[in-house]
Amino acid sequence: MPPRPRLLLCCAALVFSLCAVPAVPAAAPGPYVTAANVRVVLDFTAAKAVADPFNTLTVDALVTAPDGSTLRVPAFWAGGNRWKVRYASPLLGTHRYRTVCSDPADSGLNGITGTIEVTPYTGTVPAYLHGPLRVSANRRFLEHRDGTPFFWLGDTWWMGLCHRLKWPEDVKTLAANRKEKGFNVIQIVAGLYPDMPPFDPRGANEAGFPWEEGFARIRPEYFDAADQRFFHLVE
Repeated sequence: MPPRPRLLLCCAALVFSLCAVPAVPAAAPGPYVTAANVRVVLDFTAAKAVADPFNTLTVDALVTAPDGSTLRVPAFWAGGNRWKVRYASPLLGTHRYRTVCSDPADSGLNGITGTIEVTPYTGTVPAYLHGPLRVSANRRFLEHRDGTPFFWLGDTWWMGLCHRLKWPEDVKTLAANRKEKGFNVIQIVAGLYPDMPPFDPRGANEAGFPWEEGFARIRPEYFDAADQRFFHLVE
C-alpha cells in the first residue's frame, strides 16, 4: 500500500467556529479520555528500527464505537520511530481500538489494544459543541452533525502555514481580528503553492519546508509547526 501522508498536500480549507496481530496484543497507555467531537491523540512507538518508515510502513487503528460500528483511522508518521493517530467522535462511552501495521512483527505498532473514553463536551466552541460539518439532506446548505445550520463566512490565508504569517504574533493578531469581524472559516493551502517553485524560501515556516529535497518524505517538523496554528484557530 502507498504511504499515507500526514496531510493531503493540496489546497485545503480549515473550518472552525469562533463565537480533532500478535497472539497476545500489547496494551498502550490509557485509557485515553476526551470530550465529544474533540480530538484525542494516540501515541505509538515502533519496536523495530526502519530506515524509511514513511515510505515503507502503514499503520491503522481499528476503532469500535459504543454502537458497534468500526472505523479504520490511518496513523501518521511523526518522525523517528513515532506514529500517531487522531480520533474524535460524538458518541459517548467506551471506544476500543486495535492497531494494524503492515509489518506484523513490529510489536510496538501492530496489535496494540486500548480504550478511549468519550465524555460530554462542556465548552462553547461550536465545532465541538455541534460536531463536524456536512451537507444538509436537501443539499441546499451546510450544517453541523447535530443539524445546526452553518453559514460559511470565510477568509483566505493561502500562505497561512508559512512564515509570511509569523507564529505566534501574526497568526494570533489576525485570528483575533477575523473573529471580531464574524468570520468562521479560514481557507489555507497545505503544501505546494501554485504561484511559486516547491522549495521557494517563501513557502517554508519556522521549522523549514514540508518535504525533504526530491520529495523523498515529509518533514514532521513542518507539520508540527503548522499544527500550532490550526489548533489556535479552532480554539
